[in-house]
Amino acid sequence: MATRQRRTPQAAKFAILDAAERRLHDEGPEGVRIQRIASDLGITDAAIHYHFGTREALMDALLRRIGRRLVDDIEATIESWAPDQIDVAALGRLFQRAYADERAARLALWLSLAGWRPEGSGMLKSLVERVHRARIQAARKARRRAPQMSDTQYAIAVLSAAHMHAAMSGEALLASVAEDPAALDQRDFLKFLVQLIARHLAEA
Repeated sequence: MATRQRRTPQAAKFAILDAAERRLHDEGPEGVRIQRIASDLGITDAAIHYHFGTREALMDALLRRIGRRLVDDIEATIESWAPDQIDVAALGRLFQRAYADERAARLALWLSLAGWRPEGSGMLKSLVERVHRARIQAARKARRRAPQMSDTQYAIAVLSAAHMHAAMSGEALLASVAEDPAALDQRDFLKFLVQLIARHLAEA
């Protein structure tokens, strides 16, 4: 057991979330348990309940933390783009990191099965607006009709959903369309989807 340390309330919450994220990464959602995290930090179960209330609330806070990090990464990425640039592959890598590498997809699925419903909306709003502006510029240059905002929203939703679904059950999805699932590579599948979406955003 780790040595107990006195922390400010904010530092204590950050430390709890850090420990919960390590458990999530190593063991998946089932590993994010109050008793284990308390043991990792050398604190009591009651201390975690004081800051987060329930296990579900802690996991919700953890999911929101990963979501905020994803949004920050997206903001930093799109800020570096030229005005008419849309780098769908770069966006795909960010979704892949959050949903698969950081286990956000499995965490969201666990919470959904536990009855959780997300609050708020518009997490990817700034990304959609940035991509849509680039599409409008490209349409003007090519003297094409400007795309509808809903078309851009659907495209970004599909990009996000594809990476989330692949992180949760991509292997099962590929197994449903091939007698030999080993012949299909999930990374190639995501590249295929990214190329389709990139082509659509460039041409529509």
